[in-house]
Amino acid sequence: MVSSASRRPAADAIDLIVQVNRGRVPQLLQRKFDAMAEDRFAFLRATAMLGHRTPDFSALPATPLGWVCGDLHLQNFGCFRGLNRLVYFDLNDFDEAARLPVSVDLLRFLGSIYSAAPGMGLERSAADAMVQLALTAYGAALVRGKAFWLERETASGPIGGLLRQASTRKRRSMLGPRTHMLGSDRQIKVDGVRYLPVAGHAAIRAQIGNALEDLARLFGNREFFALRDVAFRVAGMGSLGVPRYVALVRGKGDPDRNALIDFKKAVPSAAARALPQYEQPRWSSEAARVVGVQDVCQAASPAYLSAMHLGSSAFVVRELQPVEDKMALAPLALRINRLDETLQAMARLSAYAQLRSAGRMGAAPVDDLMAFGHELQRRPRRWIEAARAVDAANSAAFATFHSAWHDGDERLHALCAPVTRAASASGPSAGKSLGARKSDYRA
Repeated sequence: MVSSASRRPAADAIDLIVQVNRGRVPQLLQRKFDAMAEDRFAFLRATAMLGHRTPDFSALPATPLGWVCGDLHLQNFGCFRGLNRLVYFDLNDFDEAARLPVSVDLLRFLGSIYSAAPGMGLERSAADAMVQLALTAYGAALVRGKAFWLERETASGPIGGLLRQASTRKRRSMLGPRTHMLGSDRQIKVDGVRYLPVAGHAAIRAQIGNALEDLARLFGNREFFALRDVAFRVAGMGSLGVPRYVALVRGKGDPDRNALIDFKKAVPSAAARALPQYEQPRWSSEAARVVGVQDVCQAASPAYLSAMHLGSSAFVVRELQPVEDKMALAPLALRINRLDETLQAMARLSAYAQLRSAGRMGAAPVDDLMAFGHELQRRPRRWIEAARAVDAANSAAFATFHSAWHDGDERLHALCAPVTRAASASGPSAGKSLGARKSDYRA
């Protein structure tokens, strides 16, 4: 079954990786490729364009079309605060969102459990058991046909503990490590690792200033969005190398109640490009796609989530928050029942997102999702085997990439060639050394 569920060999992995990363910031691609070559779960996180080419959907039962996150793995869940001020734990990355069979998300999520298990010190038998439990939780949530959510009052176990801890964090705890004081003014701490100087600073600052004025009009709060400073932000894994900025704004008051606004350039969905047989609706921009799907899939959207333009490029905009955090899964592996509980909750959240968006913009109705849940309950084995195939294909592609990167494959290393000072103003300053350190690449 493993071989029949894989449509393409890993041999074309390098060409696909090059294709997707061409044109991104060269210095950051060096960091990205170093991280991808370290372990197969990091590689999976960075290569959605490969993962969606693995499953042979024609060999699996037909599944309903729905709005999928498009890159559903264990690190794309986390805490955030909505405009209603509640702190939620939910899916939190919709860069690859598209209207596709809901099994696209299911198999990537289950495959990511297999890929992450060795890094958590878990044997294959333990991964099999976790995948079975997660699949059961996902199917049962679909069968119930009603979308719920997780916040401090409704979550239990490790996720409940994370939400309670995150909810107590103050804005100053986020500003401290990311900014510093220059006299009485606060500035972003350009450390060469997580925050970099911006090439063409004046032009980028002007574009961000215009976007902040649009946000001020949209949310009716001009003082909050008054600009104080701008930097290039290094974050994420799959999106590393895509232009991304952070703006320090007045927030609720200078200097200790300043806020940070994230601007992330939106690029076409790798999931939609990998599965062109599924027609996509037309969006006004890629950022509108990301924000639009996120808005219908989440119980509440993160504060100030918007689609904006910087010049001719579309960006997804949101506030960075002190409550943002992800589950540290490796420590939970020491108490496997707590890890199981967490993965089952993530599986249910995946089902809730699909139920919430059912019937929206061409997605299948709830009844179809409930029927799919029943199918999973009746015949789970084929889905577990397909998830194993996802992991097997990822492992093969990882081995190919590891060898190519360390052997100096020209296709990869050419993307990381240093840029000159005459390079585009869309990236970090070429005159600053970025060093060899790796950031934690958190979204």
